[in-house]
Amino acid sequence: MKPPTFHVLLALAAAMLASMSAISQPMRPGGGRPPLATPAGNTEELLARARAQTPQRVAEAEGLGARAVNSSDRRSFGLIWQPAGRTPEKWIVSLHGSASWAHDEIVLWQPFAERYGLGIVALQWWFGGGQRTEDYYRPHELRRELEHLMRRAGATRDNALLHGFSRGSANLYALVAFDGQQPNPLFRAVIANAGDMAADFPANRDIESGRLGAAPFAGTRWWLYCGGGDPNPDRDGCPAMRRTRDWLAQRGAEAQLAEDAAGDHGGFHRRAQNVGQALDWFLRNRR
Repeated sequence: MKPPTFHVLLALAAAMLASMSAISQPMRPGGGRPPLATPAGNTEELLARARAQTPQRVAEAEGLGARAVNSSDRRSFGLIWQPAGRTPEKWIVSLHGSASWAHDEIVLWQPFAERYGLGIVALQWWFGGGQRTEDYYRPHELRRELEHLMRRAGATRDNALLHGFSRGSANLYALVAFDGQQPNPLFRAVIANAGDMAADFPANRDIESGRLGAAPFAGTRWWLYCGGGDPNPDRDGCPAMRRTRDWLAQRGAEAQLAEDAAGDHGGFHRRAQNVGQALDWFLRNRR
């Protein structure tokens, strides 16, 4: 038998490297597949990716009764959930974190929403591939799509609580500031969950520069959460969220921070007392 040629050896080495690379790709939390590099092109493709990436979570959300609604641009979708046989008087409007899915927000919020008689609106604002800014809805697009979903659900500024987790939280500041410039703002009560205001984020520069006025958050109330065990304390943890609380207050918001020393990056939902405190705050201060 002839020894393998140099070119054959090179091909075998390349195949082994490719195999090792495929094996070493990180799994998503919960055992799902790694996110794809290319965003989905339309609602149907994105829903199919959600089912492929996180089938158990999709099945949970659908089993709870969440219904999918096309986005206004038919590029994405939202989920609407409400307690069986009841029309909620108040709604949670939620934005997921990086490389995540609206179904996560339904499943995480549902036990608390059921207890308090609230509905849930969750927007799929990531397009299912990539981590560039353009792989997500931008703040003005977020507002457009949230208005579309809120109208379908019956949520208004007077009965809605806006929530964002991690990257979803980091985008709330520009979203709410932009919303406040519109003739009919959508948001008054906001939970910023483990994601700070990044001054270098392009959409925040208009706030920092004063282009949106000295008090762009006037009339809004904020509940901020941080976990003492967050692995990125200067971005998502308590030092970052303390700075963000003070920054919001300097620009007209009423802002308070709940520091959970025993919590981590996802500790808001994992520790029920955090959610209970935030919802009590929302219901008590609704106006």
